[in-house]
Amino acid sequence: MIAPDIWFTLYVLAHEGAVHKRAVLTTRKLGNLLGVSQQTASRRVTYCAEEGYVSRVHTANGMLIQLSRKGVKELKKVMSGLELALVPREEEIVIAGRVVHGLGEGAYYVDAYSPRFHESLGFEPFSGTLNVKIVDDDSRSAINRMKQTPPLIVPGFTHEGRSFGDVVCYRVRVNQKVDGAVVIAQRTHHGQEILEIISEVNLRSKLKLKDNDLVTLTIVPLHMA
Repeated sequence: MIAPDIWFTLYVLAHEGAVHKRAVLTTRKLGNLLGVSQQTASRRVTYCAEEGYVSRVHTANGMLIQLSRKGVKELKKVMSGLELALVPREEEIVIAGRVVHGLGEGAYYVDAYSPRFHESLGFEPFSGTLNVKIVDDDSRSAINRMKQTPPLIVPGFTHEGRSFGDVVCYRVRVNQKVDGAVVIAQRTHHGQEILEIISEVNLRSKLKLKDNDLVTLTIVPLHMA
């Protein structure tokens, strides 16, 4: 994760509307918002621009500044970490399951939805899914609780005459180590006992998983009450 002073700078810029369009700011105003000197604000913006977190254009009225995809991704990482940290432990939703082989179709669909997953989830997914078979009634109950939490909806689309439906996503942390998402397609060949998980890394390789290994999926809520 990036340094706290940098992600807070990105947060302030986002709060000023610099996510979806360019915001007009002076270094003096930014310094006031950050609670630092004008010179420090200038150095932070310069660093963010050099690292590719923002785009910046100087004008007579100040800076035209906007967060890049990289900058938004960093803020989403912070949001994910905060949401997980703020959930009371007794209210955590944890699903347990065992790794199973898929049907070989995951890579095709992940690649087809990849730009949309990136936009909605903040990461470009590895080409494939980790398939997890639910192992007990407690986990089946946890899935029902998961489905009562607000999901992320990745909208469907049409490509070369073929329709791809909406995908419902729930952010999770796999084995308390790697962030990912449970993805539930409108049309799937898997039964309700199988969950498909995507991540920006190959989860089998990253976590050294093989078939029948036990994994846990801790739900990361989108919003706190």
